[in-house]
Amino acid sequence: MRPLSRMISRYLVAVVFIFSGFVKCVDPTGTAIKMEEYFVVFGTGFLIPLSMTFSILMCGVELLVGLMLLFNMRIVWGIWGALALMVFYTPLTLWLAITNKVTDCGCFGDAITLNNVQTFIKNVVIDLFIVILFIERKHFPVGITLMKQWIATLSMAILVFGFQFYNLLNLPFIDFMPYKVGANIPASMIIPEGAPQEIRKFVFYYEKDGVRQGFDMHSLPDSTWSFADRKEGRLIQKGYVPPIHDFMITTPDNMDVTTEILANSGKTYILIIGGMNKYNLHNFDQVNRIAEQAIARGHDFIAVTSSLPEEFEQFRQKVKATYPIYMMDGTTIKTMIRSNPGIMLIKNGTILGKWHHRKFKRIRIE
Repeated sequence: MRPLSRMISRYLVAVVFIFSGFVKCVDPTGTAIKMEEYFVVFGTGFLIPLSMTFSILMCGVELLVGLMLLFNMRIVWGIWGALALMVFYTPLTLWLAITNKVTDCGCFGDAITLNNVQTFIKNVVIDLFIVILFIERKHFPVGITLMKQWIATLSMAILVFGFQFYNLLNLPFIDFMPYKVGANIPASMIIPEGAPQEIRKFVFYYEKDGVRQGFDMHSLPDSTWSFADRKEGRLIQKGYVPPIHDFMITTPDNMDVTTEILANSGKTYILIIGGMNKYNLHNFDQVNRIAEQAIARGHDFIAVTSSLPEEFEQFRQKVKATYPIYMMDGTTIKTMIRSNPGIMLIKNGTILGKWHHRKFKRIRIE
């Protein structure tokens, strides 16, 4: 029975760690963004500049630990690594399950979204199998020499971290975001008929004889009490949230042009700039070439940015931009493309292509 329990535990923990690590290594920028959210919640905003470093290390170690367990390479180290990670993750997800300060822990990146209670339960189950591995850590047979194990482990580490840097220097190898190529933005914004609606408990405050007291809507006081205030209470039922729910493009004077742009039956090239103070200027000769070619062929070319309108003119002068520039929420921009700047091609609201700024020279206007 013990050999069977060891085998089941090793493969189960390995698969979970490999999947969890892989989907985060595909998009280390997304994990860094999630870490920034954690730093804000914990009041450790001074760590935000290190979020990408922490993301690369955490995602890489998680995937590497899973591979070490799967291939039985330096397995005692792998078991210690899995244990250390879960000693950190489990109390964190317990706290999230209780407080719900961060609605999605990000344990499976953007591939699978679990609520905090589901994540905590998942971690407790994994903990049970890791305990078995830890107890049995000295009883795993080793088929190759220590030197070969080290060579294999270091090779896996190089592949894991090299894979992350590839995804950082390019768009993610697999796009788990709602703005992936082939997605139709308007269709992804629709709330189906009969979808669950958000239900919250409201607290109504009334006063009488100098006493202020809260009541729920089913137990309101009589007319001798005076209404004072109403506050939103705890969430009773989470409503349906469409994959894309915050896509809005506006002019600098706050005119909504979203529908007009998405309904365009021709091609629209969208230059996406996360912040005009963070863009890579050396790419804009290529951007202007693409814009000129697109317009010459009858296509539209626009830019969207989260920067303030007063920065637009300075930007235009620096990059000699002749195309219209619109405003968009910064979080939406980060979700649309993992590149600053990046280019997205849409037609009738459907995403036909996305390019990292390092690949602008490969764009061919047709």
